[in-house]
Amino acid sequence: MRYSDPDRADPDRSDPHRGRAATAVAVGPPPDEPGRTTWTRPGRLARWRRRAGGDALGALAIASVAVVVVLWINKHGIQDLPLGWTGSDSLGRLAGLLASDLMLLQVLLMARIPWVERAWGHDVLARRHRLFGFLSFWLMVAHIVLITAEYSNHDELTVLAQLLEFPTSGRGMLLAVAGTALLVLVVAMSIRAARRRVRYESWHLLHLYAYLGIGLALPHQIWAGSEFTDSVAARVYWWTLYSAALAAVLVFRLGLPCWRSWYHRPRVVSVLPEAPGVVSVLIRGHRLDRLPARAGQTCRT
Repeated sequence: MRYSDPDRADPDRSDPHRGRAATAVAVGPPPDEPGRTTWTRPGRLARWRRRAGGDALGALAIASVAVVVVLWINKHGIQDLPLGWTGSDSLGRLAGLLASDLMLLQVLLMARIPWVERAWGHDVLARRHRLFGFLSFWLMVAHIVLITAEYSNHDELTVLAQLLEFPTSGRGMLLAVAGTALLVLVVAMSIRAARRRVRYESWHLLHLYAYLGIGLALPHQIWAGSEFTDSVAARVYWWTLYSAALAAVLVFRLGLPCWRSWYHRPRVVSVLPEAPGVVSVLIRGHRLDRLPARAGQTCRT
């Protein structure tokens, strides 16, 4: 179960009193018990904290990309630009590193980390997750194109022959090819024209293959990436980022929702129409007073 704050979304959709279509999820006492759910608005201090938290998260994302560029420069990235075939090897390494960094950042964005969702809200996180996803995909494509051009020129092979040779070249390349294929599938199904043609459940299941694709690319970066193998600072940074992404998924996207569903045992007891396009959903369960939810929030199980 996860919660997103509607105050970070479009106010016309989050406030039922504005006359727009909205959905209100009320978590409160069952109808046969005293008490009622009330609508509340966060105070100025709470809104300021959210804005400050969002700014801090944005600064951390920018700092993460800056660290990757600094590590690339430290590995003679700029000095290697005149070398090889128009510097495609050095630029290809940079594109691959940035693609990996953005992939892990988008995993962290959608890992349902409570303080991240409170700072940005689920709607903003979903938009930035999509932006980071497409940016990382095109950087991955640039990495493949540039590295293939460099290797084919160095080995005097055609581009097609070089592409066919990569999976058998060892160093985790076969796993990287499989991971790339999965990521291409996920991105293709995320295009709006394709997404409209499939059920949400099918799209969501296919979308989960992105985790497997990222995991399959990790051995390639460890075994073949010179920035990873030749620099202690780079190894510390990348292991920390990979570990943080894995821990966030296991704890907040899997562990915490399973625990809350098991402990609170929520179930819908009634759906009450309030206005055209607006309903209140009454949920009953065990010790819902301990559930960290407020009236007006959305609740997904």
